[in-house]
Amino acid sequence: MKNRVRPSGMLRCLLPALLLLSSRDAVAQSLDRASLPPPSLAADIANPQLMKGLTQRGLRVGGSERIYFIHTPPTEARNLPVVIALHGGNGTAPRRARQMGFNDIGDREGFIAVYPQGVNYGWNDGRASPDMLRRLESADDVAFFRALIGELRALPQVDPRRIYLVGGSNGGMMTHRLACEMTDLIAGAVVMVASLPEPLQSSCRPGQAVPILMMNGTADPLVPYAGGAVGGRQVDQGRVLPAEDTLRFWVRANGCSGEPELRTIPDRDPEDGMTTEGRTWKTCRDGVEVAFLRMNGAGHGLPGRSRNKAALAEELGGRSTNDFDSSEEAWTFLKRFSR
Repeated sequence: MKNRVRPSGMLRCLLPALLLLSSRDAVAQSLDRASLPPPSLAADIANPQLMKGLTQRGLRVGGSERIYFIHTPPTEARNLPVVIALHGGNGTAPRRARQMGFNDIGDREGFIAVYPQGVNYGWNDGRASPDMLRRLESADDVAFFRALIGELRALPQVDPRRIYLVGGSNGGMMTHRLACEMTDLIAGAVVMVASLPEPLQSSCRPGQAVPILMMNGTADPLVPYAGGAVGGRQVDQGRVLPAEDTLRFWVRANGCSGEPELRTIPDRDPEDGMTTEGRTWKTCRDGVEVAFLRMNGAGHGLPGRSRNKAALAEELGGRSTNDFDSSEEAWTFLKRFSR
């Protein structure tokens, strides 16, 4: 088992596309298909290491049975915040729990961690390409998250004013969509290696200001920093805005003014050729903030959470920076805000 190459859940979102490419494609030629098994939620649920600390729950939405996993810290305290962490495409909730480490952070900081599961391992994030909609069965994921948050708000230990979203890749694009459509229910959002799907540019009309932190790599080959086709391949996985345009969108949507504060992120590994620059707009409507971490030279991976990325996963998505821990950074940003 130790030698099997398994890409991160976030990167698996592109494997179906890559496997459909011509055999003459240099990337497709390098794939060892036997080492890239499709995700299996059933197998992950049966894995005690992945399920450690998690409880599975069901939720009926629009005639469909949806599931999520929850971790509650060992405390009798009430009014606990909630962090909802979305997996990437072709990912599973238990694997996202292990990768993000929010169970441990929640135990230390006193918040509940929730990991929803997407239909057919993905989210209907607004890109709306025919291929994606067929695969995701046109799932109404906005309705799912409304129902999920409604159920969480009813729990006696939950503070309904402090429910946050964190998502990466496909889960990050879904987080963008939910920040557009559910500002009445969330107190903040963090988006990693994902930009705003192009169709949302005209339809996104947030009802309230929402704090948001984005993290994007300039060398991301799957969600290009300059925008365009996701995956950059022949299979239509939709298009996204450039990262800088997405940033400007949220600065305008949140009524921010003035110049951003600049932040220096220590370069913890000068030999890796990657650095991180921070910008934060603090003069925004309703006291929210818009923050951005530009990861120079970084690819498609969760910062500080992809240290053991397999060689094949690195080939597909590029290298990840370890200058900071994305999960810790997310919580440090979110915990200051309430709805």
